[in-house]
Amino acid sequence: MVREQVFDLREQQWIPAREGSSRSPVGLRELLLRAHELEDVELPVAPAAAGLWRVLYLLAARVSGLDDPMLEVSEFEDRRYGLLDAGRFAEDEVESYFERYADRFDLFDPVRPWLQDPRLAEQCAVTSGINKLVLGRPAGSNQVFFDHHTETTVTPVPTPEAVWHLIARMYFGPSGRCTTRTVGAVSKADTMAGPLRGSLSFHPIGRNLFESLVSGIPAPSDEERFAAAGAQDAAPWEMSALPHPSASPPLLRGLGRRLAGRFQHALLLTPSADGKSVVDARLTWAFRDKQRPDRDPYLIYQTSQKDDTYARGAKLERALWRDLDALLMNETGEMPRTKPSVFELLPEDLAESLRVRVYGFDQDGQTRDQQYFSGLTPAVLGWREGRPGSRAVGVSATRVAAEQVGRSLVRALKLAWARQSDPADAPGSTPRADGPQGPWVAAAEAQYWPGAERLFWQAVKAGDFADPTGPFVRLALQVYDRIASEITSPVHWRMTRALALHRRQIRGFTVTAGSGAKSEDAA
Repeated sequence: MVREQVFDLREQQWIPAREGSSRSPVGLRELLLRAHELEDVELPVAPAAAGLWRVLYLLAARVSGLDDPMLEVSEFEDRRYGLLDAGRFAEDEVESYFERYADRFDLFDPVRPWLQDPRLAEQCAVTSGINKLVLGRPAGSNQVFFDHHTETTVTPVPTPEAVWHLIARMYFGPSGRCTTRTVGAVSKADTMAGPLRGSLSFHPIGRNLFESLVSGIPAPSDEERFAAAGAQDAAPWEMSALPHPSASPPLLRGLGRRLAGRFQHALLLTPSADGKSVVDARLTWAFRDKQRPDRDPYLIYQTSQKDDTYARGAKLERALWRDLDALLMNETGEMPRTKPSVFELLPEDLAESLRVRVYGFDQDGQTRDQQYFSGLTPAVLGWREGRPGSRAVGVSATRVAAEQVGRSLVRALKLAWARQSDPADAPGSTPRADGPQGPWVAAAEAQYWPGAERLFWQAVKAGDFADPTGPFVRLALQVYDRIASEITSPVHWRMTRALALHRRQIRGFTVTAGSGAKSEDAA
């Protein structure tokens, strides 16, 4: 029997969507039925958006038949082109899917609340507090940085926003201390990190939401085709029963596991009496064992010199353009890398119009959440390596040149600071660049990298890669001279002399459009 819905995610308007110049929230059903009319989804919380896109890809695959793990690549492509020719998701398939799981999309259902575990009401003696759920709010003894919320000033969260933070916590939640959960003889208060913790996530964006969703559905992998017998393709809301927390994580396969089946956290929201807001929450561990590792189709993977493969992490100071070539080609230099697998098999008919959106969350494994961010490129996926007119190698050479010159600028300023700080400063002595870097480096990088980004896009859009290094050298010298000009010679003659001596450290490098793919991209 279908229970009365309190906050039905299929119908409630909780996903901000854009259609032309107008913006309005939609529910899951309307989003899929009108995906060809809507241009984009615009969640303001980047980690929530990264998780939501994975949920939407899974739903789109379910209603289109692109979720079959037994499809060969050619069969997958044929089915996808047929879907693109239709230009929209079939209404009967959308309705059939949501009817099949009619009691699984209520956020506050007492038996199967969406993406939550109702057993926490009994298994967690205390709640975690609403501040623990919402990104940016301080919880426990953490200091107040971003707002005025504290443990004694708790403000309820509107239910649509609570869904965003629920998704964000499931994908990006921390490891370490959590609310105690007692299951039988097991009573623990620690958990492992979410599957996207600290990640940088890339997504193809089409001319409308329908194209974005279809382009973002990853093709079946060999691992999925030959998965262990008995494994099922199921998202948490599709499973017939909740998995037992003291057992190993359930054996899953297919898109259900890849996109929404590797969570390590368990959550339970407490709604207000009218269901319009969330007033409390429980956040704790879901399993004592770690989920089986898997490659996420929207992350860049790189291999260290020790042959360890890991996802590239998000760095607040590293702008999106510095990872652009990693989306267009696989690098085989000092640090081999693999582009997100979803970009290996994009619809060729859309290649020239597809842009890339990135969501990043600079955070450590446990407690530090520095900042999340998002970005959007122009239509660049038509430049992928191996396609006619590809600009991938030139893009890589330009990025490498910018980073090499940037490092030489930093080194020159470190050496100059070390020289002016050395009381001896003997003639012919060589200062060390591994000591305190002084104030000049931060000032220079604040000027250099925004300028380097402008030069990068100028070269890439023009397709001019004849001299990738020269423009960045000229920019670096301008930045260096600007810093030097702020030093008054009579008063700071040691600084002036040191800066003059080390200006020559900023130099050009031999970077060509054929060598960019062989250079290390870690900066």
